[in-house]
Amino acid sequence: MKEINEIKQFIKELVIEVLELEDLTPDQIVDDAPFFGTDEEPGIIHDSLAVLELATRIGEQYDIMPEEFNEAAFTNVNTLSQLIFEKINAEV
Repeated sequence: MKEINEIKQFIKELVIEVLELEDLTPDQIVDDAPFFGTDEEPGIIHDSLAVLELATRIGEQYDIMPEEFNEAAFTNVNTLSQLIFEKINAEV
């Protein structure tokens, strides 16, 4: 059984890799920082295609179909890790 903190770490590392944010470390990504922002407060993700890449890679890692992810899951690291945690532990 994966712990939620392991999942959060994986998500942060994957976000850095997919978005090519080499100047960031996983520790610099706050768990509740919005993935998508507004003009005044931009989020971490600026490219909607990155969401598809993230969903695909997360799906491969945790055996979750990309279509199982919804918009609310991609609010921030907390919401995404919670969805993954629930999906992988529901199968146990």
